[in-house]
Amino acid sequence: MLLFITAQVPGSAQSNYSFCQPELIQYTRQSYGAYNQNWGAAQHPRTRFIYFANSKGLLEFDGSNWKVYELPRKQRVRSVAIDPEGRIFTGALGEFGYWFPGPNGALTYHSLVPLIREKQFLQEEIWNILITKQGVLFQSFAFVYRYELGQMHFLPPPATILFIHPVHNRLLLEVMGRGLYELRGNEYKLIKGSGFLGRETVTTILPLDDKKMLIGTDRAVYSYDGNEFKPFNQQLNTLLQHDQLNRGVLIKPGLYAFGTLLNGVFITNAAGQIRHHINQKTGLQNNTVLSLRTDIDGNLWVGLDKGIDMINLSSPVRYFSDIDGSLGTPYDIARHGNTLYLGTNQGLYQKPLERSNTPFSLIQGTQGQVWDLAVVDNQLLCGHNKGTYRIEGTQAQLLSNVTGGWVLDRMKQHPDKLIQGTYTSLCLYQKDQRGKWAFLNKIADFSGPVRQLNEDSSGIIWVNKASNLGLQRIRLSDDLSRAVTTKDYGNDKIHGSALNLCRVQNRIIVTSTEGLQLYDSPNDRFISASSTFPWAENNIRKIFPMSDSSLFLLRQDGTVGWTKTNGRVSADVPVQINQWVEDYEKIAELDADYVAFCRENGFALVPRNELHRPLRSVPAPVIRMVTTVDEQEERNMFWGTQLITQMSFAHDQSNLLITFSTPYYTQPVKYSYWLENSTRGWSSYTTGHQKEFNSLPPGHYVFHLKSNLSPTESVLSFEIRSPWYWTTWSKLLYLMLLAGFCGLMYVLHLRRVASQQSRLKKRMETKLRRQEEKSQREIILLQKEQLEQGLIQKSEELANSTMALIQKNELLLQLKEELNKTKAKVSGRLPSDDFGRINTLIDNNISSEQDWKIFETNFNKVHEQFLKRLFEQYPDLGQGDLKLAAYLRMNLSTKEIAQLLNITHRSVELKRYRLRKKLNLDADTNLSELMIKY
Repeated sequence: MLLFITAQVPGSAQSNYSFCQPELIQYTRQSYGAYNQNWGAAQHPRTRFIYFANSKGLLEFDGSNWKVYELPRKQRVRSVAIDPEGRIFTGALGEFGYWFPGPNGALTYHSLVPLIREKQFLQEEIWNILITKQGVLFQSFAFVYRYELGQMHFLPPPATILFIHPVHNRLLLEVMGRGLYELRGNEYKLIKGSGFLGRETVTTILPLDDKKMLIGTDRAVYSYDGNEFKPFNQQLNTLLQHDQLNRGVLIKPGLYAFGTLLNGVFITNAAGQIRHHINQKTGLQNNTVLSLRTDIDGNLWVGLDKGIDMINLSSPVRYFSDIDGSLGTPYDIARHGNTLYLGTNQGLYQKPLERSNTPFSLIQGTQGQVWDLAVVDNQLLCGHNKGTYRIEGTQAQLLSNVTGGWVLDRMKQHPDKLIQGTYTSLCLYQKDQRGKWAFLNKIADFSGPVRQLNEDSSGIIWVNKASNLGLQRIRLSDDLSRAVTTKDYGNDKIHGSALNLCRVQNRIIVTSTEGLQLYDSPNDRFISASSTFPWAENNIRKIFPMSDSSLFLLRQDGTVGWTKTNGRVSADVPVQINQWVEDYEKIAELDADYVAFCRENGFALVPRNELHRPLRSVPAPVIRMVTTVDEQEERNMFWGTQLITQMSFAHDQSNLLITFSTPYYTQPVKYSYWLENSTRGWSSYTTGHQKEFNSLPPGHYVFHLKSNLSPTESVLSFEIRSPWYWTTWSKLLYLMLLAGFCGLMYVLHLRRVASQQSRLKKRMETKLRRQEEKSQREIILLQKEQLEQGLIQKSEELANSTMALIQKNELLLQLKEELNKTKAKVSGRLPSDDFGRINTLIDNNISSEQDWKIFETNFNKVHEQFLKRLFEQYPDLGQGDLKLAAYLRMNLSTKEIAQLLNITHRSVELKRYRLRKKLNLDADTNLSELMIKY
């Protein structure tokens, strides 16, 4: 009796909400990349990976990645089992064996068929594999083999058999037409009184308690105490007979799952009472159940004729889903009395909780958008697109036609009144004479859409307006009839769609882009709330205060935390993320035991008592494999008998792809990693399950990995080896070569220094020689300058002497002319001999040959033998021609030349003409210029 009562407790605790189902996670054929049918399932005892016997091959799931291992002849895998050593046994048509890691860590298939002698076996399919203390049993409908210590033993059954079932350390099976047998060693023993089962199809045998067992057939489920077979539960038997029971599994003591061919899965308690019925109508991919398996965490894996589903039984959260979309999108939910109300965008729906099979039904007159449901003083008020209703049972009475009742709350300073935010205004309600809430009035001098409102400790009304109009503070008049003052609050932190308003411990808090902001009343400003509330995280999107001084915190990534108002976040609620009604998220208290989270297509039901319990421990992330990107070489990490924690790669394998996963299947996992000697610190959490590192230099590295669900860290050490030309010996060789090179360079340096010294010496000698030559040139230039000065001086002397001759001749000619005039005047008075002697003396001193010689000597000194060169070039020139050329060289005029030669101007012109002829000059050539330039 105590056992029966204990088994009934879980069912009765949730009896009001039994229509809510566990979370259902679907894996379609497209997601796992194999065929539709999944005939069996098993979980690895160490890695916790899930394996399925799929029609394409052995299907593996590590929590992040699916992988298919095909048999050598690509047969359909019909069965799978894993022994404690980690060998994965599979069976197929004419084939069975096991998978085990090879040298590189990847699964390698080892066939056991060569140990079989019976040729008929090749026509048999292995439908069942059992791991027993006596060995591994492989079973078809006609053959049974035991594999033990490398030996294969054939156990021929009495006739055609069905599946062998391990129960209470016994191996039971049905022999068709005979009844239920027990396999003891190598013998089959008939169980007394089981002959009638030979006419039925036994599909499952499960333990009921320490001694009893459940035997499920295609007709009924029987309980067997070792002596007598009795029908188990008539209601369950009727359903399973109609829906054709195919599989069964013990989930945990007192909880069973039965899979059918026509109607999905039934989950019952130990008395056979149905706790959950999950089929295609409630979210299962297919109604035909081919296999059932519970994992280490207590979740139920369902292998279907089309896909794989996991029923999350380890989570306390239950879900109601509007699969066909007939209810619309929920915006609020409330419980009033023993009726559950769901407000959606299509209207208000109700469901009596005492009749779990009764669907939600629409309350007439409430068609349209429902925004808010509030139970105040045991009265249910509904804020609607058309106005505000009071709901009584299945009837709706319109209280106000002010459209868009977004939010309704009791006033703290005036508890006899309710204040409501609508599309256009603020409204007040108070009770009428019957004690029913009724519309009172609109608040004057205020207009605007109000989605959220709260009243602080001083009676000030805070409103968050819709359409990103911002936050406003309103002081009402004493009679609450109008808004006396209003003040807007908006800055870079408090604005936009990120703004959400709530009240915690009578303090106004708003969410913002920079975390939670708390209103500081004395300074009339908003400050960070982190210093006041320890749970004030920066990534909070919305806060939902509960009546028991607890809070739900909706984060930006869709996860939910739970905490007491005076504590830190103590738990994360394992609710599905990313299914909120965006910008209209709602968490509502249904009663003292349950809280509901509105979702896009239903709601989630969270038991309050589970919030105080820590979540189930999550294993550390698993580093699955390391792949060299360039060569596509895979190295599996977690296989065999131990975990590989040290690896080594060549220098040309420096581009690595590390794949990791967490074998935890009920919540999405995010990862953070850190590579020592490469990255500076931990990365931010991401959903990716791979990380690629490119062009890692040679050295030792340590890869650290952690997940957001587990504090345990996984570590992998690996080395990128140096190339062959950078080993210890090569470095020693390089050192020797470097030393030799340095010695050679030193010798070359000495030679270069000697060569440079020699070049420097030669350069200095050349420089000295050039300086000497320069000095000599300077001396020569000085001498030349002196010569030129002397020449100029001589030229001046020559010119002076020439001018002196010209002046002397002019003077003598003048004297001679004056003497001739005087002689004419005194003719006869003076002796004529005296005049003759004087004339002779004058003539002898005019242009004497001696004067010319002196002139020629000085002229040659000055003009570098001008006359000699002229004579050598023109030998026909006479003495008179040379004299004329010399005078022309000195740039003397015709008059001056005539005086020097003591001839007339005419004679000088005639001489010039003759000289031009001898020099063969044309008429255009100037004779004086030619002589000057000659």
